[in-house]
Amino acid sequence: MGMKLSGRRDAISDINVTPLVDVMLVLLIIFMVTATLLRTKDEQERLVDMELPQTVRQRPVTIDPEDRSRLILRIDENLVVRLDDQLVTDCSQAARSGNQREYEPCFREIQENLRSNQRLLDAGQLYIMGEETVPYGFVVGTIARIRLAGVDRVGMITNPEYLLEESN
Repeated sequence: MGMKLSGRRDAISDINVTPLVDVMLVLLIIFMVTATLLRTKDEQERLVDMELPQTVRQRPVTIDPEDRSRLILRIDENLVVRLDDQLVTDCSQAARSGNQREYEPCFREIQENLRSNQRLLDAGQLYIMGEETVPYGFVVGTIARIRLAGVDRVGMITNPEYLLEESN
C-alpha cells in the first residue's frame, strides 16, 4: 500500500569513489616525479640534498665515555645530571616522588646551565649517557631543553654490546 510520489528519487547508498581515485592518481604522479629526483648521479651525490642516517654496519660510531675532548652529559639512576664533572642539576627528589610533572624545574635548570656553558656553545655538540633505569620522559625532556639551550647536535651513547656480538 505504499505510495510513490512522482518527481522524487530514492537516495543512492553507493559510495562515490571518483574523488578517492582522483586523489590517489595525483599522489601517484607526485611520487613518480620525486622518485626521479632522488635518483643518485653517483654514489656520493644526490640530486636532492638530504641527510640520510648511517647504519651501524656501514659506519660504526663508538665514543669512549672517558674521552674528555667530547662533552658528555651524564644522567645517573638518581637523576643527577653532570656535564663532564660539573654538576648541572640534582633531580633526585623528583625521581623519588615518581611524578613526572616535578621534572620541569630540573629541565629549566638544565637549560639555564647549558646555555651559560661557553665551551658547549662553541662545540655545538653534546652526547648524552644515561643509566638504564633513567625514565624515558626525563631523557626526552632533557633533549628538548638541550635543543632550547642552543645545542643543535645531540648524540646518545649507548651500550655497544651489539658490536661484541657481531664480531664473534
